[in-house]
Amino acid sequence: MYKLLVSDADGSLLNSNSAISDRTKEAVREVISRGVIFTIATGRMFSSILPYAEELKINAPVISYNGALIKDIYTKKVYYYNPIPSEDALFAIKLLKENGYHINLYIDDELYVEEITDRVEWYLSFNNNVKVNPVGDLMEFLMDTGSVTAKIYALNDLKNPVSIDARVYDEISKKLTISSSGGGHLEINAKGVSKGNALKTLANMYNIKREQVVAIGDNLNDLSMIEYAGLGVAMGNAPDIVKIKASYTTLSNDEDGVAHVIDKFFLNRKTIAV
Repeated sequence: MYKLLVSDADGSLLNSNSAISDRTKEAVREVISRGVIFTIATGRMFSSILPYAEELKINAPVISYNGALIKDIYTKKVYYYNPIPSEDALFAIKLLKENGYHINLYIDDELYVEEITDRVEWYLSFNNNVKVNPVGDLMEFLMDTGSVTAKIYALNDLKNPVSIDARVYDEISKKLTISSSGGGHLEINAKGVSKGNALKTLANMYNIKREQVVAIGDNLNDLSMIEYAGLGVAMGNAPDIVKIKASYTTLSNDEDGVAHVIDKFFLNRKTIAV
């Protein structure tokens, strides 16, 4: 019997309009009413995912920043936080700036950038409820304030993204975890941070065995939790590398794939296999 259900947000729980469909809302609320623990694991900021979590009235802490933070949406209690060590953050920022990347930092659940650019505006277009702080040189800001960042998000050319430079990737990955890369962007966390490790921590909090866990995702940063869970589910819109690792493939995020998983594995309703 599955006791814990965790879903990624973008490309999974959310459709292509960055919304949760009525069908999926109904399924999530039904599974929660039956005593299943449900939450979201996302690369987003806590503040950015909070409106969705509140909309669903989830009953467990949210995993955000690709696993760097586990935080309760009601009490705001932090159960786990693993930010990037300052020295490693400065190393990565220097290398990224030298190679022309725009950089986002996430400090105390606020967004810090050097200046407001088209790349910042693009990011804010699908990340709501976010406070942004343009502070000039990010390295100087970190050194002056002693702040630590939960995650580094780096993006090259917005209109014509190019492949990540192999040297940049290799150098950063020696010190830090690159949880997502592709399309001209990098998501960087402290070593050991992943959705899978955060999910393991959350399951242990509830004394739930991994065999009783279901995890749903659509992208590379979801692989660790898909592989950890007793039932790892790939969305129909996921790339083949994710589908190969998953135990089951559901429908796409625009076809209520999360609701289909709930119907099939929790509510024993007929679903459509793909």
